[in-house]
Amino acid sequence: MSNMIERPLELPHLALKNRIIRSAVHSFLADEDGYMTKAEYEMYETLEDNHIGTIITGHCCVDPRGRANSTQLNIYDDCFIPRFRRAAEEAHARDVRFILQLNHAGPRAIDNDDLADVVARPLKKERTARALTIEEIHDIEAHFIAAARRAQQAGADGVQLHAAHSYLLSRFIDPTFNQRTDEYGGDIEGRFRMTEEIIRGIHEACGPDFPVLIKVNIDTKHEDARGYHADMVWLLHRAQELGVTLVEFSGVDFINLPHDATLYYLEEAARLKQEVPEVPLSLVGGVRSLADMEKVMAAGIECVSLGRALIAEPDFVTKELSGGEKSICLSCSRCFVLPNMHPGVRCVWAWKKIRAAQKAAKAGK
Repeated sequence: MSNMIERPLELPHLALKNRIIRSAVHSFLADEDGYMTKAEYEMYETLEDNHIGTIITGHCCVDPRGRANSTQLNIYDDCFIPRFRRAAEEAHARDVRFILQLNHAGPRAIDNDDLADVVARPLKKERTARALTIEEIHDIEAHFIAAARRAQQAGADGVQLHAAHSYLLSRFIDPTFNQRTDEYGGDIEGRFRMTEEIIRGIHEACGPDFPVLIKVNIDTKHEDARGYHADMVWLLHRAQELGVTLVEFSGVDFINLPHDATLYYLEEAARLKQEVPEVPLSLVGGVRSLADMEKVMAAGIECVSLGRALIAEPDFVTKELSGGEKSICLSCSRCFVLPNMHPGVRCVWAWKKIRAAQKAAKAGK
């Protein structure tokens, strides 16, 4: 009998050939205009050939005023559709599902002197953000919905809303950031309202059968952790009511966790799964071996999402299924820094190989 992670899964309007998801991780591979490049296609192709059943792209910018960095993929205009169409077609040729993650950086945006946040607050480097107006919230919602329509036109199998990691939708959901007193603040219903209106808008624009996924933080730095758990129970129930296809849980602190930690959020995810068993889930964070994947499955969680482990080893799942050792990933998160210094290099192990080759070449002269 095949391993549980290799078994197909029928989600609402989305059939997966296995339970392995490449979680959205910024690739640093877009060109200066935000178009997908040959290097990105090659990255996806390698993953598709190594037991990855579903690929979620790195976060795609839905609004030029909310771009997170200069190497981010853009989806805020129709001109970007053809490159995504090629990636979707190549994935489908290998029976892999291809999903675009949609994001707005909020006050973390670059090249924007008019930064806006959920509420007005001081930012790093002596900068400040003003509060978004209701009209601006609706405008950003429209950008998300238009981006989802483009993803559908490109042949993508769905979209994922990035509501984690302190980007804009995450900041609305998390009471750490959201102190609004209007209908977009207060309890979880108000804090989730923007995300909910986007989901409803996407289903109206793309049809109810077009899959919408959400990535959300399972935890908070807010003092009321118990209250946040209740918020997540509410969110899962509402996600089901809204026809969300899958909820992927990540967390606020994965970069700062000990390097030998694994399965960062499994305990809380398993608890939520028991309380709301009807909502399909995936879990990302500290999955470093086949045994880790099996523990996620054993908790009743439908899918396993992988991020940094696939940066270190794109063939990680293939290796694990053939009885390999645990991931070589050090959980050092240098993969978020290295590409800025050495374009095209993501992992410290890859950089060490390059340096060793350079030294050998130099010594051979």
